[in-house]
Amino acid sequence: MNGSSDELTRAYLDRFGIEWRFLDTVEATTECTLFGHRLDTPIMLGGMAHYDSLQPGGAPLYAQAAKQANTAIWTGFCSGDEMERVIAVGASAARIVKPFAERDLVLEAMEHDKKAGACAIAMDVDHVYNKQGRRGAFGENPLASPSRAALEEFAKHSDVPFFVKGIVSVRDAVMCAEAGVAGIVVSHHKDMFPWTVPPLKVLPEIRKAVGNRLTILADSGLVSGYDVFKALAWGADGVFTVRPMIPLFRDGGVAAVAQRLREMTDELRACLSRTGAADIKHIDPSVVREL
Repeated sequence: MNGSSDELTRAYLDRFGIEWRFLDTVEATTECTLFGHRLDTPIMLGGMAHYDSLQPGGAPLYAQAAKQANTAIWTGFCSGDEMERVIAVGASAARIVKPFAERDLVLEAMEHDKKAGACAIAMDVDHVYNKQGRRGAFGENPLASPSRAALEEFAKHSDVPFFVKGIVSVRDAVMCAEAGVAGIVVSHHKDMFPWTVPPLKVLPEIRKAVGNRLTILADSGLVSGYDVFKALAWGADGVFTVRPMIPLFRDGGVAAVAQRLREMTDELRACLSRTGAADIKHIDPSVVREL
């Protein structure tokens, strides 16, 4: 594996099967409410960059797939103007900002997105250090690891739910809960660093530690509704899918992405119905069994 976090994550997911239960069950629904928005599926489009390199319409075009599937889109960091165009499409939309050392840059983004009608905002804290362990920058703006005090400030300032993305430890999850943030995204951020513990391995421990104090979203390697079901069973409230959608958007545009979202949602519904769960809030985690 050479320490590939992607390979470790895939291997971990594939170690588990699902115990089917057919008696006294009902046809399930995948509808859910996240950050106050009613969605047809907990499977959301996660943040990425360089949308324009895939399709000329860029992120606003990509957002149309989320609208067609009645789910949310979380964009990678983009300009305020582009975010306004994404929100104007009509899907629930949130932006992922960088952990800028100059906190006013984060506060300005929060204020802008609230006025524009975003459903939430997130910060990907795992972007602070480069592969050599040195603090990095985004463009000309240096980055910094947010302190608990900074998280408290962001949580209090934000008029939309504030999420922290890139959490892969109980320690950081508890700090987020204590700081009063709305939620976290359990994620290793596209195999950014080698030998990262699979995020879904830590997920049950995080859920146990924070209880219902946080909305927990998950990503990293989720390519099917079966993967999504495992994430939900282990404690996630919703998930992102990202990389499987990149070639679909590039080669097939909005229709291909929306179709795959519907297919993954159908796969998730099949898991729910076949395990006796009426919806995503009533999953019995014991049906996910190590092989």
